[in-house]
Amino acid sequence: MSKVKLGFSFLLTLLFVGMFSVVAFAAGSNPVVTPPGDPADVQNGLAPDDATNDNGLINDNKTGSGVGGQNANFDQVIKSKDMVKDNTGTHGTQRTHGSYMNNTNSCASCHQTHTGASKNLLFKNGEYATCTACHDGTLGFYNVFTGSNSAGTFGGTHDGNMSVHLANGTVELKAAPGGDKDGTGNWEEEFTCASCHAPHGSYSDRLLHENPNEMGNTLVKDGGKRLENVPVVSDISSKVTGADVTYKDATGADVTINYVLYRFDIGTTVDAAYSAKGLTTGDTILQLMKWNGTKYVNDTDPWLHGYEFDENHVKHYWTAFKDTTGKEVFDTDQLKKGEILGNGFAGVPASKTALVTTVKSLTSGNVARGYVVKLDVSAPNANNVTTTTASSLWASKKADGSSNPGYVANRGVAMSTFCSACHTDYLAGSGKETGTFDHAYRHTTTSDSYTCVRCHYAHGTDVTVMRDARGLTYQNILDDTTNYFPGVTGEARTTMVKDYLLDKNPSSALKRYTNMAVCWGCHTSSHSEGTRNTDTYQYNPTPGVDADRNGIEFDY
Repeated sequence: MSKVKLGFSFLLTLLFVGMFSVVAFAAGSNPVVTPPGDPADVQNGLAPDDATNDNGLINDNKTGSGVGGQNANFDQVIKSKDMVKDNTGTHGTQRTHGSYMNNTNSCASCHQTHTGASKNLLFKNGEYATCTACHDGTLGFYNVFTGSNSAGTFGGTHDGNMSVHLANGTVELKAAPGGDKDGTGNWEEEFTCASCHAPHGSYSDRLLHENPNEMGNTLVKDGGKRLENVPVVSDISSKVTGADVTYKDATGADVTINYVLYRFDIGTTVDAAYSAKGLTTGDTILQLMKWNGTKYVNDTDPWLHGYEFDENHVKHYWTAFKDTTGKEVFDTDQLKKGEILGNGFAGVPASKTALVTTVKSLTSGNVARGYVVKLDVSAPNANNVTTTTASSLWASKKADGSSNPGYVANRGVAMSTFCSACHTDYLAGSGKETGTFDHAYRHTTTSDSYTCVRCHYAHGTDVTVMRDARGLTYQNILDDTTNYFPGVTGEARTTMVKDYLLDKNPSSALKRYTNMAVCWGCHTSSHSEGTRNTDTYQYNPTPGVDADRNGIEFDY
């Protein structure tokens, strides 16, 4: 049973993260020993029926009935189908994970109030078992075992040299490469689906977690996003030098940051972010701002809501603000008093005079900030199902040189930053030794072009989803009988194509590209002096195992 604090945990959808992986090797090499607590089949974890990992107690809502067996059964397992969705009385499927309405029935899809099989009242014993009970094909979509171009697959095989993020709770977060292998506290939490995904809603696409590895509430100097003792000011015309905070970065160099909480009343011009929340002229704003070298600019990270109790059982909110006496008098739990929260700010309508007076008394604050990762996601269909174009994170242009409409600057960096909540040392620039826990030279991951998920899948990999340096998949090559292994058919062809794409390393390391093909794919254009100034390099627009040496054409 999982120990993860997040509770009510649940996997959903596909996408991204770093790599603590269980690996399987090609036939003939060292086999994987099934870890304790792993499903019977470590490759895919598929439950043969809805009773697996259950306590046998069925509630009146029939939560969990009809899952397992990998047969599409959406109408039975999703309890929010055919609900009233809007003020016209229109019926449809409300979201299972987030955007809950006041007539919601979504909770019943995952939780059994009095008969749960695990401590968070889940219908299965633990997060992984609960998530995979539906995301195994039962829904008819978002099957994490069949593979996708965005997140890869949990359904690899030993013969395909699979590797996966072992999200079933058998490893701790400190097992993450690049993380704190000797860490305590949050680093000792079990790694589950809920370590990366937020089952009850998110600021990010694909329900990526707002507070991975609790780094949103960890100080910036320690690799997180929390700010402490930020001064409240009413003048931002010049830099507030007293707001400077200096710490050592991963290279050992001094880094100085400067944040202030700017308090003001809205004038005649109302910023769109404020008006979108119903705030208007005369209302009071507390806006987190960052000095960018020449002026203060708005910080738009959402403020995290949460709290802890001290030894006297006094509640302290993660995001809280103090008055002149040092007492915490304003926090993220003032909604019923009139507080309005937006990304990077809190607002109070002028009519809420008591709360306005409180905000006017503030002198400093602590701010825990959430992670936000936006992706190129399609519009939802009738069942709120969407698809993701992962390449838009790094590709500003398409292969033909035209602009990629799905690309938005800095999204790739945000993805890498999310991964680094656990894979801390792997967020780095090249050219110098870096690291919080171990020092080494590292490939750049701090740009959109080299975001983590350009080279790695988040869920897992296998020969059937990997690509060669040209970007061709197993299916692409299998279908191209002219240029790849002409004349070879049937099972012999299948074996030959798999052997061509099989990663020969001890671990396939969640890679998108087989072996080190990703290196060759990029470095026929980027830093290519040493790879192209040879008598063996050739460019050939026609695919083929022997004739093709040009790698992927990166025009962006």
